Amino acid sequence: MLKKIINAVTLSSAMALTVGTANAQEGDYPNRTIEMIMPYQAGGATETFARLILDDMAEILGQSIVMLHKPGAAGTIGARNGAEAKPDGYTLLANTSGHVMYEGLFKDLPFDPVDDYSAVGVFGFAPIILVTSAKSDITSFEELVKQAKNRTISFASGAQGSLPHLTGERVAMLGDLDMMHIAFNGNAPALTSVMGGHVDTFYSTAASVIPQIKSGDLRALAVSTKERMPELPDVPTVAELLDAPEFDVTAWYALWAPKDTPAEIVEQLNGAMRQASETPGALKRFAEYSVQPSTLTAKEFGEFARQEREVWLEVMEQVDLEQ
Repeated sequence: MLKKIINAVTLSSAMALTVGTANAQEGDYPNRTIEMIMPYQAGGATETFARLILDDMAEILGQSIVMLHKPGAAGTIGARNGAEAKPDGYTLLANTSGHVMYEGLFKDLPFDPVDDYSAVGVFGFAPIILVTSAKSDITSFEELVKQAKNRTISFASGAQGSLPHLTGERVAMLGDLDMMHIAFNGNAPALTSVMGGHVDTFYSTAASVIPQIKSGDLRALAVSTKERMPELPDVPTVAELLDAPEFDVTAWYALWAPKDTPAEIVEQLNGAMRQASETPGALKRFAEYSVQPSTLTAKEFGEFARQEREVWLEVMEQVDLEQ
C-alpha cells in the first residue's frame, strides 16, 4: 500500500511539473533569453537603432536580449532565418525599412517579407543625410551638381535596395545627375569607405553619421526631410536644393516576429518597445542621434509598413533594380 501511495504522489508531482512547465512556456513569456537577428554586419544602422532602446526593453521584459548578426544578400539571409524561426517570440528580426521592399530587388524570394512575418514595432524614425568626407573637394551639394556634369559621382549605401539607396536614386533622377550607386553590406563598411575617400558620397540615416559630422570627419551636403534638421540648421534639404517641395523621406527601423507568433506576445513586445522609448535614458539617446521615437501600435505599424511597401516598390520599378 505504501509503495502505491508513493507512486501516486510521484505521478501527481510529475504531472504538476509538466503542467507548470507548459504554463510557464505559454503564459509566462518571456522566461528565457530572446534572440534578435541583425541581417547586416555589426556596427550598422539597424544595430544602432535597436540599441537605443534594447537595454530598457530587456529590463521591462525581465529577460536579456542578444543580437545575432547574420549578414549577406542585402539582408535577405538574416530575414529568411527570421521567417523560418519558431513563432514563439524568442527569435525576432530587426531590420531596415528595406525589409518590405525586397520584392523590388529579388525576383524569386524564398520567403514573403510581409506575409511571413508579424509586424511588432518601430525602433525609431530618422532623416537621411547625404555626406562626403571632410577632405573631399565636394564642398556643397551645388559643387556635387557641378562635378556631376563632368564625371560620374559615386554614392554609397549600407545595402542594395535600402531606403538610403533609393533616396540617392530619386535625387539623381530629380536632379538629372550622373551618379553611380555602390552597395555595401552594412553602414559600417560604407562609412569607412567614404571617410577614406574611396567613394565620393554616402546616403545614410542620421543616426549613423551624426557623430562623424559633429567630430568634423564628415561634411553634410543635404538632408532628406522636408524641413531642415534642428541639429544641422545650415544643411539644406533636397526639397529646396532641387525645387522639389514634395520630396520628404524619413527612414525607419523596426522589429518583426515570425508569422503565427501569438498576438499577445506581439502586443507585449510592442508595449515594451514603446515603454522603453519613453525612458529618460532612451530619450537622451534619441536626441543624440537625431531619432524620433515611435508610438505606433503593432497594428498601426503593420498598416504603415504595407503603405511604405507600395510607395517604394513603385520607385524600385522605375529604377529597375530587380535581380
